[in-house]
Amino acid sequence: MASMGLVDTKRVQRLYDRVVANAKNCSYEDLEALLIAAGFTVRNASGSHRIFKRGIQYLSVPERRPVKLHYVKEALQMVDELL
Repeated sequence: MASMGLVDTKRVQRLYDRVVANAKNCSYEDLEALLIAAGFTVRNASGSHRIFKRGIQYLSVPERRPVKLHYVKEALQMVDELL
């Protein structure tokens, strides 16, 4: 696993595993915790969407439960590139 700077890789891996295990029924809170632990910052956008940004990567996710699978897959792919 590559070094991610100040990010706690054990925490990221634990959250990543939790999201993978519940990908079809992932809560917004779990996905948000994973992205923030991986170094993304969150910005409120207009309406119900939140924008997560890290470097040039960004992901807009609606704050709804459960999060739709395609948002979860995209977030997992972004975090997987960091791990």
